Formats: sequence, structure tokens, C-alpha cells
Amino acid sequence: MTRFQATEPNGVEVQRLEVLVRTALFKPANALVEYLLQGAADRLDAAYQPKPGQVFKGRETIEVQGILGRFKLSRDYYYHAGKKAGHYPADAALGLEVGSTPALAKLLCLEGADQATYVQAERHLEQTGGIQVSARQIQRVVQRVGRAAQAWQERPAQPAQGEAPIL
Repeated sequence: MTRFQATEPNGVEVQRLEVLVRTALFKPANALVEYLLQGAADRLDAAYQPKPGQVFKGRETIEVQGILGRFKLSRDYYYHAGKKAGHYPADAALGLEVGSTPALAKLLCLEGADQATYVQAERHLEQTGGIQVSARQIQRVVQRVGRAAQAWQERPAQPAQGEAPIL
């Protein structure tokens, strides 16, 4: 900021200043999100009742990415040997998609659909929001969320609940 005040203002310097301020503001905000989500994951894990056949295998830590940055999240892992499938109850309850928070996953899907390529979506997110996510990760989230959205759109029409008013 001292450098900005000491130089002649121009578009490049203003852009640098805004990026620095954004970074400075995102850091403590991201730490707050990490703290709150870790507390929520701990409460969810403590209250979770495993389904028959699920066995607690331990606690695992992943790196989660949100719109404010990346952070670590520790949560319980359960495994069902009969189904050969694992489950993280906190991930499901918090709405995490492929290591992304719900807000970031929604933004990745919007950018993935809006841009011609995932590389363009990657660049747009970096340039406009300072969000660093690879084109491949955008594609993973879009494919994961897209399947559920596609199934929802193709569901049979629901019968009306009562009569609709006539205008």
C-alpha cells in the first residue's frame, strides 16, 4: 500500500492494490470459514449413528476449497465391507462436492456452463475473483453435480396438489 501511495496512480497500480486488499481480506475470512466448518463437522461426526454394516475407520483430513481460499477439514470415515463403499457423513451433511464448498461448487458449475471451455472458466475465475482452481477440477465438479441435476430435470412430472386457481 505504501508503494501505491508513493507512485503515480494508474490502472495497473490500482489493479495490484485491489488484488492485495482482496487477498488481505480473504485470508482471515477463510480462516473463519475453516473454523466454523470444522466445528460443524465435529458436531455432525459426534451425532452420527452408523448404519448396519458400516465400521468406523478413523478420521481423515482433506483440503477443501471455498470461494475465499483453501483450508483443511478433518472428518470421520466409515466403511461398509459388504457394499465395498466408504462414507464421510460430514461431507454429505456439509454439501461438499469433490472437495469444494457448496458456494464454490455452484460457481464452478455456472462458470463451466457459461464459458466455451473449462480453461476459459479457470482464467475467468482467477481474473475476476482471485479463485485459483484448475480447468480439470472445474470439469470434475460439473460432471459430479451435473449428473444429479440432469436426473432431477428428467424426473417424471409431479401431479398437482389440488386445483389451480383459474385466472
